[in-house]
Amino acid sequence: LHRMRQRIVRVAALASIALLLYVAATQVAQLHASPHERPELSVELSVRQAALARAQDVHSNNGAPATPEPEEMVRAGSAAADTGSAPTLEAALQRAVPSGAGVVVVTFGNVKVKQLLLNFIAHAIDARAPFVVGAVDSDTHLLLSARPDVPVYKTSLALQAGYALDGANTHASGSWQRFAAMRIGEIARIVALGFDVLHSDVDVVFLRNPAPYLTCIHADSASASPGVANAQAAHPELSCATLRGADVAVSSDSMSPRSEAAGGLAYTAGGTFNTGLVLLRATAAGSRFAQLWHRTVLARACPQTNSTNCRALCKGHCDYKGECSGDCRPGVCCTSDQQVFGRIVRDEKAGYPGISVAAGARVAPAANGSVKLGSLPLALFTHGHAYLVQSAHTRFGVRPFAVHATYSLDAHDHTAKIQRFREAGLWRVDPPEHRRGPFLALNFSMPPALQLLIDRYASRGQSTNNIEVHMLALRLYVEELRDALALARALGRTLVFPPWKCFCDRLWAGSDDIFHFGCMYPGAQDGRFVPFTCPMDHLLSPAAWERAGVAHRDAAFLAALGADGAAADTPLVLDLSPVLPGAQSAAAAGGEAIRGEVLAAHAPMLRYGVSDADAARQLSGYSHVRVLRLPHARGLLCGVEAAVNAQFAALSRELLTPPEWCSTCFGPCASELSTWLDAPTIAAGATGSHRWCARWNSPAALPSAAVGCTSTNAH
Repeated sequence: LHRMRQRIVRVAALASIALLLYVAATQVAQLHASPHERPELSVELSVRQAALARAQDVHSNNGAPATPEPEEMVRAGSAAADTGSAPTLEAALQRAVPSGAGVVVVTFGNVKVKQLLLNFIAHAIDARAPFVVGAVDSDTHLLLSARPDVPVYKTSLALQAGYALDGANTHASGSWQRFAAMRIGEIARIVALGFDVLHSDVDVVFLRNPAPYLTCIHADSASASPGVANAQAAHPELSCATLRGADVAVSSDSMSPRSEAAGGLAYTAGGTFNTGLVLLRATAAGSRFAQLWHRTVLARACPQTNSTNCRALCKGHCDYKGECSGDCRPGVCCTSDQQVFGRIVRDEKAGYPGISVAAGARVAPAANGSVKLGSLPLALFTHGHAYLVQSAHTRFGVRPFAVHATYSLDAHDHTAKIQRFREAGLWRVDPPEHRRGPFLALNFSMPPALQLLIDRYASRGQSTNNIEVHMLALRLYVEELRDALALARALGRTLVFPPWKCFCDRLWAGSDDIFHFGCMYPGAQDGRFVPFTCPMDHLLSPAAWERAGVAHRDAAFLAALGADGAAADTPLVLDLSPVLPGAQSAAAAGGEAIRGEVLAAHAPMLRYGVSDADAARQLSGYSHVRVLRLPHARGLLCGVEAAVNAQFAALSRELLTPPEWCSTCFGPCASELSTWLDAPTIAAGATGSHRWCARWNSPAALPSAAVGCTSTNAH
């Protein structure tokens, strides 16, 4: 240990002394055993030391490393990851790509992302995409190694006792930064072995095998979705040939697939590169870039800090927990491997975006000319907003290779991402009991008050996609949902949400002026996608429903159930016919009795304006039907039974309050919003003159049945 400290001090003289001393102290603290007892930690430390020493060459020598060392990377990685009897990376690669060369999709995961990882695997297998999983812990390796269809190996972190990736969204944590360094090192190692690596985050699903496109074997690799002929001819700008010259190609967080298709790398370079999908080819330049990326991730990692020392060690870049939140500018540490990628491909002396691209080109020199950087077409390697909100693939007429669950809202966590995948029919790992039921489905129908407001705007020749319409829509939706949820609980059924319509998109942080762009996410307005089917996290909090333990299903669930079929005398979905207070159904008016056991001849009547218990009694004869469907829930209940009244009121407040919706205003919000909102509403949402937030209350609590339900409509 003494010799190791001396080595670190010598290396520290070449870079930031404060940062390097901190890194050295951290590494020493981790070495509770000697390097001989913990060889994987010894290798990790020596690789970090070498990276720190070479980091000064990041932008020298034409951007290439001072001494190319693919063999060194392979030896270091093998020593770290193949210690002991764990299956090797090489063995996993042989299973995934028996030919020993070509494209391989690589992802990494631990038990905290098990569900997303299993969904990734299910889609990759269905798409016949060659893939390898790097297990970040032993439990994940144990889970997957029993499956003959999953090439998996233990990464170095899985061999380190006590390591646990914290699973937080923040990239500032020490465990995350160690994970980031490991995975970029593994990518560099696989590229050095001669494979073209398509690195994928675990929250990605593959709809098609990307390998033929990325190797440009087939002329029709960008083929369209069924019913659209010859997309390669229709969209030559998406041709695989446009990427042939790239050593590295990366996906984008830019908003418009159409603009990206036309502008190529010139368009995406102006935004944020997303390394959740990034291709590194086994060219000499591609391999050197992978090594450079890895070394720079190690060299510029933020130190582990707390609230007492963060400001000093991180130059004031600290989050609320006292962890470094460096933005990777020169002289500032980097919290993620994606930040590092974005910095090293750009020439920061040339001014933003730091990449010179010919108009419409998809490939251009980057990293001081050391590599040819390409842009993975956003229409084919698409993000969560383009696919799950805009439905851009249907408008553009292409079938993507991959969908990355970015731009989810709420807590932006696994729960939100899983919900988004479910809504799109892209979730494959629910257990069989998820489909068994019984269920109460709420159909979507336009509330009359909402339709009146829409008609009023239309009559004036104004857009109906605006914040006033959206605010009213969400208020009316949750009012209906309150009654439907109360009835579902009285029946012992799981509620199935309707496909609500949203009339305004929702920004991630309210940092732009969505009003200026027609209530569409800035940059996405050329897709003209409003109104659109609301994701749950635009209307409700998936995390709140999960915390409360209240099960629900999304609208796409019913379509998936259709494949199950049903017995000949029992429909899978039974639509209910509402009878409003003071009215009769046509059948009842004619004197014809509707018996509960006769399902095929008539939709069963349900009297509205009754208590939850009374409605449940009316439907007691249909307990064997898997799905009962309400046409709407307006005026469904007059109250709930006293025994559940207080509990349900509290549950409604927790589950049925729409999330805050915020936007910046280019001009004063009072002026910009006056087209749609009155002065009191504008004042209530103002948070300064140039920021405004819409806020909703939870729907009014249902009264107790004894108070709210009269003798006329309760029987």
